[in-house]
Amino acid sequence: MPTLTSMFSRTFAPGGLMARRLVTGFVGAGVIGAGLVVGGCGSPQTPQQRTATFSVTFIAEADPGVPLAGVVVKANGREVGRSDEFGLVQTMLRGPEGAGVEIAHECPDGHVQPRESQTLRLHDFRSLDGDGRSGLDLTLSCTPARRRVAFVVRTNGHADIPIKVNGQEVARTNAQGFAYVVQAAEPGRTFRMTLDTSELPKLRPQNPYQQFTLGPRDDVFVFAQTFEVEEPRPVRRRARRRPEPIRIIRLN
Repeated sequence: MPTLTSMFSRTFAPGGLMARRLVTGFVGAGVIGAGLVVGGCGSPQTPQQRTATFSVTFIAEADPGVPLAGVVVKANGREVGRSDEFGLVQTMLRGPEGAGVEIAHECPDGHVQPRESQTLRLHDFRSLDGDGRSGLDLTLSCTPARRRVAFVVRTNGHADIPIKVNGQEVARTNAQGFAYVVQAAEPGRTFRMTLDTSELPKLRPQNPYQQFTLGPRDDVFVFAQTFEVEEPRPVRRRARRRPEPIRIIRLN
């Protein structure tokens, strides 16, 4: 007859009935199972293996410090929430201390989708005074697919000069010689800005231009141009030679 000790060993030994990894699949009251591990060989669970509930706040941003609503957050493949107007998703994750949870997120239209997921480690942080626990937080980035670019043109008081960007007229300088243009474009795009002086042939230089390349953020480009007005050259008139006086010669 098998003894109680031998039955216990077979049950909890590696490969036995109870020595396996249990992954919870329930979603309820904001709690997600993050991989519950039961220790083998009858040994008690270590503090790192004990299951606990962790408060987690996800912060969705379009740019650093700019909250983004509508970001779907998933933990181990299961949706835990969608960011609000403040870019926040607050939930509870349940699992052993130190376990890793795969965090993925989906960005709303008009934003770049993330290429890789992140791993969140479940840790119990306590406040400095030791009276309470502080939750975990993770920032999720969704950068805009298009950026705003502003062009500022400043001349020394020359009005009605056409401003062309990549060959297309987008504005004209005002009475003070200024112009301001805002466009949306993909990061990395290059712009060739030209001040078209074909209607003002006396201005120098003629048709000046500059090139700008948009980086990963919204940007402002300034085109400052000083013109000179070419004065017409004075026409030199040739002095007329005075006719020599006619001398009368008397012949004797």
